[in-house]
Amino acid sequence: MTDFKGPHQALAAALVMAVVANTESRAAESQKLAENISSMLDKDTVQQIQDVVEVCLSMLGPGEDSAV
Repeated sequence: MTDFKGPHQALAAALVMAVVANTESRAAESQKLAENISSMLDKDTVQQIQDVVEVCLSMLGPGEDSAV
């Protein structure tokens, strides 16, 4: 398991996992974790992290080698 350097990294990881999870239950678990972590951060910070994750995932793009 990866050691995160704080709630910012943990939130980013949970958001990514919610998208790339290989089962619906894992995606739901990751989404719930992201919600719990988000409650520790202010709304602007959460939005910034969500924006960064969205950009990163969009750069991966759809395709046969893509995780998304």
